[in-house]
Amino acid sequence: MIISSIDPIAFEVGSLSVRWYGIFITFAILVGYTVTCLNAKKRGIPFDFMLELFLWVVPFAVVFARLSYVLFHPSDFIVRSWADFGDIFAIWKGGISILGAIPGGALGAFIACKRNKIPFAEVLDSIAPGLVLGQALGRWGNWANQELYGQEILNESLQVFPIAVYIDAEHGWFQATFFYEMVLNLIGFAILITVFRKSKKNLITFMTYFAWYMVVRAIMEVFRADAISVGPVKIGVLGCSILAAISMIVIVLIYCRKIHTGTPRVLQNEGENE
Repeated sequence: MIISSIDPIAFEVGSLSVRWYGIFITFAILVGYTVTCLNAKKRGIPFDFMLELFLWVVPFAVVFARLSYVLFHPSDFIVRSWADFGDIFAIWKGGISILGAIPGGALGAFIACKRNKIPFAEVLDSIAPGLVLGQALGRWGNWANQELYGQEILNESLQVFPIAVYIDAEHGWFQATFFYEMVLNLIGFAILITVFRKSKKNLITFMTYFAWYMVVRAIMEVFRADAISVGPVKIGVLGCSILAAISMIVIVLIYCRKIHTGTPRVLQNEGENE
């Protein structure tokens, strides 16, 4: 199966160029938000709040995602002119880090929850499944920009999608890590939806998301051609592995009631009615 590369620009309106990257990312955000709203309804969170939540979470997530990418890829943003300085903010050309988006979005959610006196833990649990689904769909933006690929594949029998993807700038076939991660995130979505519906403790769903995604990112960092390394150690692999282990420990402690996160209000009310 061969999937050809496409022109990064989907269409133009006057002097404005609309890129496929932006289309895929926007679609991913809207799908993730829709799933989050459905989950929030099951937790008794009002829809009016969800609209405000969107306005807080998305800008914070985007800004932090771009900032973290720029900070960890300084060689790509050497400022020699105003045009170079403008590239720092040119998010439509690609270059965002989900690892930066997570704390940014969480900060936006925290502010929204404080303003409306909505339990932060319940909101995080409602967001988690939609977040990982949005991340899965958003990876097609990386395909459109021909980024987030792995090591070069020289074996011609393996030069076929979804094992590999052809990168025009490199004139060769490389591991389709964007697709690998998409598949793993779709699996994660199925797991998180199940956990969200079955769990009777706050933060279990979100911590499961965090543990799962850190494992996924650790695996992907092994393959990625642009992974940041210090000597033989890949920083992404080490850092994500540590965070995954910590998340798993926290999940166990919540289940063992060593960490008290409470029960969703909807389940509390059901218990009282019984």
